[in-house]
Amino acid sequence: MDNAFKIETRDNIVYLTIDLDESKVNILSPPVMAEFSGVLDDLAEKKELAGMVIVSGKKNNFIAGADISVIENIASEEEAVALAKKGQEIFNKLEQLPFPTVAAIHGSCLGGGTELALACDYRVISDDRKSFMGLPETSLGIIPGFGATQRLPALVGLSEAIRIITTGTKVFAEQAKRKGLVDEVAPIENILKAATFIIKRHRNGKKRCCHCLPTLLDRLWPWQKIVFAKARELVRKKAGDHYPAPFAAIDAIEEGVKHGREKGLAKEARLLGAMALTPTAKNLQRVFRLHEHYTKGVSGDEQFKHLGVVGAGIMGGSIVALFAERGMQVRLINRSTKGLKTAFNFLTGLMVKKRRKHIYSRLETKKIEDRVTYDTEMRGMQDLQAVIEAVVEDMKVKKEILAKVADKVHTYTLILSNTSSLSISEMATAVPNPERVAGLHFFNPVDQMQLVEVVHGAKTNQETVERTKDLARQLGKLPISVQDRPGFLVNRLLLPYLNEAVRLLEEGVEIDRADHALKKFGMPMGPFQLLDMVGLDIAAHVATILQQGFGERMTPSPLLPLMQAVGRLGRKSGAGFYLYGKSAGKVADPEIYRLLDLNPDKQSSIKDDEIIDRLILAMINEAAYCLDEAVIEEPRAIDAAMIFGAGFPPYTGGLIRYADTVGAKAIVKKLDRFTKKSGKRFEPAPLLRHMAKLDAGFYEQK
Repeated sequence: MDNAFKIETRDNIVYLTIDLDESKVNILSPPVMAEFSGVLDDLAEKKELAGMVIVSGKKNNFIAGADISVIENIASEEEAVALAKKGQEIFNKLEQLPFPTVAAIHGSCLGGGTELALACDYRVISDDRKSFMGLPETSLGIIPGFGATQRLPALVGLSEAIRIITTGTKVFAEQAKRKGLVDEVAPIENILKAATFIIKRHRNGKKRCCHCLPTLLDRLWPWQKIVFAKARELVRKKAGDHYPAPFAAIDAIEEGVKHGREKGLAKEARLLGAMALTPTAKNLQRVFRLHEHYTKGVSGDEQFKHLGVVGAGIMGGSIVALFAERGMQVRLINRSTKGLKTAFNFLTGLMVKKRRKHIYSRLETKKIEDRVTYDTEMRGMQDLQAVIEAVVEDMKVKKEILAKVADKVHTYTLILSNTSSLSISEMATAVPNPERVAGLHFFNPVDQMQLVEVVHGAKTNQETVERTKDLARQLGKLPISVQDRPGFLVNRLLLPYLNEAVRLLEEGVEIDRADHALKKFGMPMGPFQLLDMVGLDIAAHVATILQQGFGERMTPSPLLPLMQAVGRLGRKSGAGFYLYGKSAGKVADPEIYRLLDLNPDKQSSIKDDEIIDRLILAMINEAAYCLDEAVIEEPRAIDAAMIFGAGFPPYTGGLIRYADTVGAKAIVKKLDRFTKKSGKRFEPAPLLRHMAKLDAGFYEQK
């Protein structure tokens, strides 16, 4: 390996540049760490130096973290502990250098990169949106192992340190400054100057002591007790007991607070070892690889800069905001000025919220808002690279819109639909050259959900599919290619899940109990809460389309149209299975049982395990049909789609990985039992029966 570190000395200050050859980002692999250790040993002897600035040679990356492949290949707890201790030893060397050290951060600074920055005396970060810090280790099922659990609380206080570590959240420049994580924020062109100035201010080598209020309070044991108890309560409420790493991180922090840095570091290393080989860690690392695979796929040279959106509803406005935030010029077209005003207010309101959270400055929000132009007519569309329609879910309306768009744009312009269920193939018949028509199905809320489904119709060509996927990646999304079948992929899998929940309600299972059971399994919300969020009218509409496409096994519960009949549409109407007001969605509305003429049975013979099985196995069964029909190309596409589009619990590795854990034989046995009890909708898919016969898993299928 070529030298990863380059040293330059000017005015008695060392500028240490990390720049790994033949790598887009800097990674702290064992060889890089060994080289860094040697550099630090040499520098420790040069007590005459005024200071050191550590900077990256990469364009938009400081240090991306440790080498994930090393973590994946850890074979024993002892090996993990040894790796952590070695990293701690090296960063302790950095911390103990006899002169001031500054990390000059531009671009992403994650995991081991943030731990390296914490071991420096000072930190400067550029004000670029590409610059942020974070400790995402818990999202990989492990904890920071190079000292962050001990150093971060001293900088930002216990509560904030626990939040950053247990959530893996990104901290952007202004937020980092306000929290005390960095000392200065500077324009990229001045970042080295700012770092150098800090060293010149501290030539005597004295390191700053933090006397901010949080760290002063943290010295009081009653306060410590409250903070740790509250932190564990919040983690348990958010993640449940399926994710041990956040609890381990809190334990490591607590050890250092109570017994000092040395014992805290020792416990950090031990707990990293204990976490490294857990099934949760291995599955979360698989999820990381899934994300990497679908977001870093082969990409063309095209950069999307000019786009159009037709339709200014909730989805249209959200898509416009996403485009504008990604630096694109957007033209929003809507027939009514009222709709345009709603979209404008949505965008400005969103920018106000992000400015209050110090995600954007006032100048940045103004630039984002100025990227959007509005019109009630289809004008000024000649130079658009792609146009996406986000109008009402009505085939006739969508075909009319697409035909008009095709008449106004160039032949190379992508014509895309955000439909959640309607046929792309049929829509494309309204366009003279249908090969450039595809679906680009976003999930709500658009700014939070990573998945987009790229739907190819019967005549969509491969170039269109690849360009659409490139657009999705440019938006920071994870694109999954799916064939044009009713419900596409995610909605097709979710509807049996949601429908089965309503069937259980018919059989006397209480709403709260079903929701609690699925949240305990690890779903982000219960099925009835999800129905309320999606909208009961939309769920019924999609259910009808799926029944038309797939027949009896997709027959919706009669309770769905009944909910519509009594005006219960979910959150948007203020009431669904839950009421939405001051106690929004906390307890199911008891009135719902009277309205639907139901008698909930608190002593129902249907146990929680059966509730979970009926809902989850319904999805697995439908996934088998999707694979058999080649709706998607491979099992891992389903895992990625369900995790990043539907919130399926990452600790399982995904719906298909979970199915393989349970085993095809066990799944078919349970489905056969449910078929006898509840009907043919549970009849196992042919692929599942075939797998059970061979005792094979989904991931073993060719």
